Amino acid sequence: MIWNKQRIVAQLRKLHRAGRKISYSNLARSHPSLLSAAAYHFGSYRAALEKAGIDYAQVSQRPRWNRQRIIALIKQARRDGQDLHWGAVIRRGDQLSRAAFAAIQPRLFGSWVRALHAAGLDADQISLYRSWNRDLIVFELRARAQQGEAMNSGALQQDDPGLHAAAIRHFGSYDQALRAARLDPAVHRQRRRWTRQLVIAELKQAARNGEHFSDTAVRGRHSALYGAAIRLFGTFTAARRAAGLKRIGPAARKRPGP
Repeated sequence: MIWNKQRIVAQLRKLHRAGRKISYSNLARSHPSLLSAAAYHFGSYRAALEKAGIDYAQVSQRPRWNRQRIIALIKQARRDGQDLHWGAVIRRGDQLSRAAFAAIQPRLFGSWVRALHAAGLDADQISLYRSWNRDLIVFELRARAQQGEAMNSGALQQDDPGLHAAAIRHFGSYDQALRAARLDPAVHRQRRRWTRQLVIAELKQAARNGEHFSDTAVRGRHSALYGAAIRLFGTFTAARRAAGLKRIGPAARKRPGP
């Protein structure tokens, strides 16, 4: 079948009316060509569902997070004595981990630190009194860079003094810790403040360079840009749309198979 927008919308509505499970993962297994065509013609699967008048949140079976729910989970985790530092939380892969990723969306808290503060917790104390080792420090530094956070020494001392002190203690200097995390100290020495306008400009420049725009490609090649896009726009797809980039790159121009 040669897909076009009308056929995609009609098929999505048909499956939805029939009570079929049409979340992204389910459709990838049952109708991969439809999923591929939807992403190609509409820019994302979510956009295709919205065009078909289908509630993405309902289809994806993902609960919509709000501030109260996130705060309640943080407080419960604190009462249970769980480690609430960002690195520990996102490795859990549970409800609290999902709440953490939701918390950094601009419509909620914008960062995990602000979410902790909203729950009445001192983020600096959580960072200072945890057990650090070289592997954990490297993980935290890379995670921070991938989120598009400032990576110069002064910024880290202000945002996460525990991590900064541990990096120097275990590696001898902050630059050595950055190198161990495969981050160039010269690149990160100056603080870069990301804005929505700067993210859009960088995405457009990458487009002019002929780069691919799948989430995986940008996350691997421009981790700071990817992290800033997620933090400022909520999703990378939303950032890409704001920059006027409808397709994910040269590979997306290939016609999807039947």
